[in-house]
Amino acid sequence: MAIDSTDATVGRQRERRVTRTALFFPERRSGFDRRRLPGWRGRLQADLERYAQSRLTFPLVMATILIFNFIDYAMTVRALGAGALELNPVMQRLFAMGWETAALVKLLTAGVVVLVLTGLRRYRRTLELSLVVLLGYSVLTFYHAYLALQM
Repeated sequence: MAIDSTDATVGRQRERRVTRTALFFPERRSGFDRRRLPGWRGRLQADLERYAQSRLTFPLVMATILIFNFIDYAMTVRALGAGALELNPVMQRLFAMGWETAALVKLLTAGVVVLVLTGLRRYRRTLELSLVVLLGYSVLTFYHAYLALQM
């Protein structure tokens, strides 16, 4: 029996497939395949699997992100005190409201990001993102250290 798309009921039961809203989540699995990939992709996948299974490495990366975020804030305050300009327009407005507001928003935002990454740590993309965030904060911290040496 064919179901007409305008009539979504068959007898007393309602046809769920016609009216149901489909949501697509591209990564329902953890993202780790059983098959081994060749070359650098295989090594990257093996390293990410070890990173996911380690009980110490992921929390250490999250703690490092929080520490680097605080160092970024402290060095920014120091640079602004020495006469530098804040290039980030969002932080510029927050510093105009007060350093307490800027500190609260910056540190809470980093805390929420770390909590989200921790909650989704079983996914490969989350692990990759955590390493990218760590790399970004590392570069930013070394940049601030370079600027501090120039002052």
